[in-house]
Amino acid sequence: MSINTEYKADTAEFDIIYQHALKVGDIGICKWNMDNDEMYIAEKISGYNLHTAKNIAEFLDIIVYDKDKDLAMQDLEDYLNGLTIFYFSTFRVKIKTGEIKWVLVRGKIFEVMGSRILHVIMFNVTGNKLHEGHDPLTNLINDKFFIRKLKNSIKAAEAHKKRGALIYIDIDNFKALVNNYGFWFTNDVLIHFSQALNSLLGHHQELARWHGDKFIILMPSIDGIKEVEELSNKIYEHFKKPLKVFEHYFNIRLSLGVTIFPDDSSDADELIKFCDFAVKKSKQLGKNICTFFDKQVSESYFRKALIETELVNAIVNNELYLQYQPKMDILSNRVSGFEVLLRWYNHKLGNVPPNEFIPIAESKGYIVGIGNWVLEETLKTAYKWRENGYRFKTISVNISPIQLKRRDFMSNLLNLCKKYCIPHCQLEIEITEGTLMETCDENIGIINELIEKGFKIAIDDFGTGYSNLSSLLEFQISTLKIDKSIVDNIESNRNKVVFKSIVTLAQYLKFEIIAEGVETKNQLEVLAELGCDGIQGYYFSKPLRQTEAEYFLNKLA
Repeated sequence: MSINTEYKADTAEFDIIYQHALKVGDIGICKWNMDNDEMYIAEKISGYNLHTAKNIAEFLDIIVYDKDKDLAMQDLEDYLNGLTIFYFSTFRVKIKTGEIKWVLVRGKIFEVMGSRILHVIMFNVTGNKLHEGHDPLTNLINDKFFIRKLKNSIKAAEAHKKRGALIYIDIDNFKALVNNYGFWFTNDVLIHFSQALNSLLGHHQELARWHGDKFIILMPSIDGIKEVEELSNKIYEHFKKPLKVFEHYFNIRLSLGVTIFPDDSSDADELIKFCDFAVKKSKQLGKNICTFFDKQVSESYFRKALIETELVNAIVNNELYLQYQPKMDILSNRVSGFEVLLRWYNHKLGNVPPNEFIPIAESKGYIVGIGNWVLEETLKTAYKWRENGYRFKTISVNISPIQLKRRDFMSNLLNLCKKYCIPHCQLEIEITEGTLMETCDENIGIINELIEKGFKIAIDDFGTGYSNLSSLLEFQISTLKIDKSIVDNIESNRNKVVFKSIVTLAQYLKFEIIAEGVETKNQLEVLAELGCDGIQGYYFSKPLRQTEAEYFLNKLA
């Protein structure tokens, strides 16, 4: 609590100043003598008889709108307990006529003639966007005021060992309404919707306009989850009937997301984020349903969201790097080439597996930039190795189907090969079976053009379920890389038969066969017996950093 002992203004003079202010503005003033519980009140906002109020708390109890009382009282307590420098609060007042007004209250304690006096001035800020806490379209409370109320409700729930809930509401078909009727008319839809929704709430429950077509309900205190479920069901039942807006009727579809505090979190921003996650799950599950937040399920969602955020600047921040896994020719027992493997280390996420971040990079469109970086780094390394006299047959790089579909892919590839003086035959392009089949349908020319230019084409992860023999016959592919799932159980008769069949086909079509994921000597011996040309895996070498790969090549040389 802050007391200004230098302020010694005469009480009569003080009253004259504020009486003048009352005449010229829509304001109110009060003084509370904290030592003898005497109140002086002069205000023209509420219209209530306030002479019975003996202190500020009683004054607030009379004028503050029921749904804002807890927050208004908390603001006062925070000041009196020394948590804030000034007494500051914003709340609604329901005046005698039934109209709702917004007020801003500011005050400070001064010592006057040995007594502690809390001087308070109250401004009517209705219509003032700088201070008001309502949404001008729907007249509901807005996001800023809602967050204040939520924080206060969380504090109260923890103090009284109770629980509260948030219900986040998204109108699924709002975009279609906008497209069909335009923004101006759909504003009327939002007004009617908010009024209908607000009519379903209990006395202490609060509805806020969040953003756009999103709304959120605060249930500051609940007896159990059933209470939340009942309100959610009540909302769905109500909106089964079309919403009438003037002479039009609209079917409204809603996705709801629920989070419980403090069980799920005691942080207001985090609770909103959890609600948003729950709504997204509702949409994924078919929309028009309600989903309760599940912390375990959400972990993968938030990790994915973080990967999306961090991946944007992964190249700029030098977080991506390459590893090189040697491929061994079985007959000569020598390195025939290397497969380039993309890796990512982020200071927030640690090492992120490629099968986790590459699908995200593809879905978000980052893969083109990342793929171009991988190609250039690969060819830069190949150039260095050739200059140092290291001998290798091929260096292989994985190419995304999204890269292949780009019109500038071929020109970019040719320019990079020319820039680093790499013969086309020394670069092997690895694509999956799925990519091969997809390319056949959409742009059969790109694979043929790569082959005509002298590039080698390898089919990666062969045997994982996409196998299409007609696709293999269509192109002059150089290599089939047999998936680890077949190699893992190569000792079984079934897998031997499958592998031998692939070898026979490959020999006829003049493909090289590389077995991936070879980890034991026994696997190597079986593969050699079955006619496999080469292997790749931890038995021969793990993926290596560039300096390790160069040491490897230097030792073999």
